[in-house]
Amino acid sequence: MNSQQIRKKYRQIRRILPAVQQIKNARLIKKNLNHFFEFSSQLRIAAYSAVQGEISLNPWIADNRKQHIYLPKLYETIAPQLRFAELTGNTQWKKNRFDILEPDANWSNCLHARQLDIILVPLVAFDRTGYRLGMGGGYYDRSLAFRRTRQKWLKPRLIGIAHSCQEYPGLPHQDWDIPLDLIITENEIITPRIIK
Repeated sequence: MNSQQIRKKYRQIRRILPAVQQIKNARLIKKNLNHFFEFSSQLRIAAYSAVQGEISLNPWIADNRKQHIYLPKLYETIAPQLRFAELTGNTQWKKNRFDILEPDANWSNCLHARQLDIILVPLVAFDRTGYRLGMGGGYYDRSLAFRRTRQKWLKPRLIGIAHSCQEYPGLPHQDWDIPLDLIITENEIITPRIIK
């Protein structure tokens, strides 16, 4: 299958998961994330607002307000990308042009991806070499393009969040794709295999 076919199939797989399974997976992801962040505090972590069957991070966010949690906001430039607004008790919300809730924050208060410690990345499909297939807009790829030039200092760490049923062996990928540092599903924490 090509990327378009995989995207279509796996969006459907993700979308038809029963609500009971979605809730269960969100709780298990929370447990795995808490295990991963057990000895970390005061990190700048970007999460996301779940849509179309993505695993909700809301249970994890609700339990981790000691962290500095940021949510993506579309930054509509010539090459659209993301900026990240901190989630506070006073955060106001609006829907972006994709009908996804995002913080209604002033651009001057938003961070560039390079200013974050960790980004929890939603995805449509993943493989065990760390490649992900997103929704197709390229927002994360453009926002993280600076990571391609870094050899040793990998910040922010990119953690893909997915249902285990979203695994697709040997995803096709492009030169501009930025591999994930980890993938967390409801069943496991996956350290990608580096294939040379």
